[in-house]
Amino acid sequence: MKEDEADREKRRSSAEKHKTMLDTEKKKENKKNIAHQELDQHRAQARREGRPKEESPDEEDDDDNDDDDSEGMAARLYQLL
Repeated sequence: MKEDEADREKRRSSAEKHKTMLDTEKKKENKKNIAHQELDQHRAQARREGRPKEESPDEEDDDDNDDDDSEGMAARLYQLL
């Protein structure tokens, strides 16, 4: 009976770790989607106002120092707003 409880605890712990990992991935994806939505909204407004299209954060650029792309995206969004 003790082994059953130990096995159950192992499975529960493993399931919790897996759920935490999935939640983290989902939060990251949601954050990325929100950033893209904000950029799309900004571009739509720019088109209405007749301003030129700006480069997407996902498009290739000539910089070789892309250590932290999320920081660069945040900076570009901040500049746009």
